[in-house]
Amino acid sequence: MKSRGGPVIVHQMAKVASIAWVEAARPASDLAPVHVHWLADRNLDALAANLARPPDQNNFVNPLIPRDMLRKGKRGQLAIEAARARGETIRVVTGMRDPVARSISLVAFFADFVGRAGGGLSVRDGADAEAVCSAIAGLWTAVLDNAAPANSFDWLLWKLIGAYRSWFEEEFASVWGVDVLAGEVRHGEGAQRLTRPGLEVLAYRTEDMNRDAPVRAALETTATCFLGLETLTLREVNTAATRRSYPLYRATRDHFRLPESTLKAIYDAPAIRHFYGPGEIAAMKGRWGAAALTSA
Repeated sequence: MKSRGGPVIVHQMAKVASIAWVEAARPASDLAPVHVHWLADRNLDALAANLARPPDQNNFVNPLIPRDMLRKGKRGQLAIEAARARGETIRVVTGMRDPVARSISLVAFFADFVGRAGGGLSVRDGADAEAVCSAIAGLWTAVLDNAAPANSFDWLLWKLIGAYRSWFEEEFASVWGVDVLAGEVRHGEGAQRLTRPGLEVLAYRTEDMNRDAPVRAALETTATCFLGLETLTLREVNTAATRRSYPLYRATRDHFRLPESTLKAIYDAPAIRHFYGPGEIAAMKGRWGAAALTSA
C-alpha cells in the first residue's frame, strides 16, 4: 500500500541493519527509500579527502563502496532539498547498536567487500581470528585516542567505528536540526519517536530487531504506524551469516575481548547511555570483557 507521498530516508551509521529498514519502507511512499550513512558536508568532505589520498596512503583494494557512500550522500542532499521544496514531511529512520558488536561487523564487511591491500583481515587473505581481533583492538585504541590512521582503509574503519560517539550530534543533528539524545527513549514501545514540522524521526536499537527480543513486536507496531502501513515485518537482510566469511566472523566475535578500562571508555559515551540502561550496558561490557572469555 502506497500510503504517503513524502520520502523515507534511512539515515544511520553503517552496520545497524540499514537494509532491513530500506526493504521495510519500500511500500511507504511512491518514492524509493533513500539509504545513506553521511549527509553532513563536513563528513562528505572527509570521505572525499580519504578517497583522494596519494597512492602510498591509499590501500583500498576495491573502493566502490566508499565511493558509493559519497555518491549516496550527495544524492540524499538533493532528495531532501526537493522534498522540502515540495513541502513534504520527511520520515527519517535511524538506529543504534552495541558499538563493540558493530565494530566486528564493520571490519568483517569491509574486509570482504572493500579489502585492505596487504591483506590480513579476510578469508581470501587467509586471515585468522587472532589477526582480526588484533586489528579491531588497534582500531579501538585509535578511536579512543582520536588518532586518525594515515591510510585510506584503516581511516575509513576508524571513522565508522568511532561514529557512535559523535554521529547523532555531528551528523544527524547538523542535517535535521533534531537532537535525538535530548529526547526520551520509551523502550516498551520499541523505539523513540520525534516529530517536528516537516519531519518525523524513528530511532531504534538494532538489538530490538532480534526475533527473541522482548520488544520486537512493539518495535514492529511502532514502525508500522510511523511508516503508515497496514503491516510490516523486519527481515534479516545483508547479515554476516549469508557470506562465505561467516566462520571467520563468528570466530572473531567469539574470541574478541577488550580490557575493562577500554570498555569503560567505550560505554561511557552519552549516546550509549541514552539508548541503553545501566543493566544493559553492564551486560554488553561483560560480554566483551576478559572474564567472559575465561569463563567460556
